Amino acid sequence: MTPKMSKISVAISAAMISTAMMASSAAASDAESLLGSDPIRIVMPYGAGGSTDITARIIAANAAEYCGTRIDVVSMPGAGGMEGLQFVADAEPNGHTILMADYSATITQTLTEDTDWEVEDWAPIVHLTDWKPTVYVKADHPIQSIEDWIELAEAEPNTLIFGHADPLSLVHLPLVLLEMETGIQNVHLPTTGGGETRTMILGGHAHLGMTLPPSIVSNVEEGEVTAIGVFADERSDVLPDVPTFQEAGYDVSFEAPLLVYTYSNVSDEIQQALSDCIMQGLETETAQTMSSQASAGLNDVQGRESAQQIYRDTTVRVQEVLAAIEQD
Repeated sequence: MTPKMSKISVAISAAMISTAMMASSAAASDAESLLGSDPIRIVMPYGAGGSTDITARIIAANAAEYCGTRIDVVSMPGAGGMEGLQFVADAEPNGHTILMADYSATITQTLTEDTDWEVEDWAPIVHLTDWKPTVYVKADHPIQSIEDWIELAEAEPNTLIFGHADPLSLVHLPLVLLEMETGIQNVHLPTTGGGETRTMILGGHAHLGMTLPPSIVSNVEEGEVTAIGVFADERSDVLPDVPTFQEAGYDVSFEAPLLVYTYSNVSDEIQQALSDCIMQGLETETAQTMSSQASAGLNDVQGRESAQQIYRDTTVRVQEVLAAIEQD
C-alpha cells in the first residue's frame, strides 16, 4: 500500500469510527431523554444460571450504551416466579423495571393462578429467540435415548424422577403432553430453574431433567450429560445430533418464545425506546459473538410489533393445551 493510500484508509477508518460513535451517542441520548439515567433492571422470574440468565446478561453488557444507562439483571424465582412479575407490575411505569420471561410466567400462570394482572397486562417489546425444551440425563445413566425412557417408564411407572422448573412451565408442559400421549408416569420434581435442575441431574438426585439447550451444551460437550430429545418441530442448532420427539414417533412439540416485556402502564413511547435500544445493542458484533459463544440464539431478534404478535399466538396455543389437559 502506498503512503497516500495508507493515509486515505486511515482517514476512512477514522471517519467510520467517528460516525459509529456519533450514532451510538445519539441513540443513547434519545433513549436517555425518555428513560433518564437511573439503572434499568431486567427481572427474571427464575433462578440464576439458566438460559434466560445468560441471555439477560448479554443484553446488559451490550444495550446499556444505547439505552443511556446501566442495566442490571435481577433474579426473582420466589412464589413460582410470581414474585418477579409482581415486582415489575408494581414498579413505577418509567421503563426502568422490565421483565424477561417465556410464556410460563406471563401466560400459563396468569391463566391458572389468582393474579393481580391479566395476560393482556404484559406488553412484549422484544422477541429474543425461541427456546426448544430438551430432555437430558446424566451420561452414565441407563437411559440414553427417548426409547430407553419410554420403555423403562412403562415397565416401572412412577419410579423415574424428572426434574424441571415450575409446574406448567415451558420445561414442564411438554412432559405433561408426552405423558398424556403415551400413558407413562414420572415423578415430577419442580426446581427453581435450569441451573438447579442441572445440579440435581449431575448429583444423581433426579433421573431425567428438562431444560434449554444453552444451559447444557457445555455439559454435553464435556461428556457429563446426554441430551436425548427435543420438543420442537426441528432439531436444535445448538445440539444438532439430538432428535426431536416427532422423529421418535411422538407428536409433541412446544417451542417457547423468550420475550422482553414492560407492564402495560408504561407509555408506548417508552416501550418503543426500550425496544429500539435493546435491539441496537443486540445487533452489535460484540453481542452476536457473545450470543454465539453462549449458544443463546440471538441472531434473529425481532422488535415490538413481531413480539406482540408472537405473544398473541402463544396465548392461543397455551389456552388450547390447558383445555386439553383439563379434559384428560
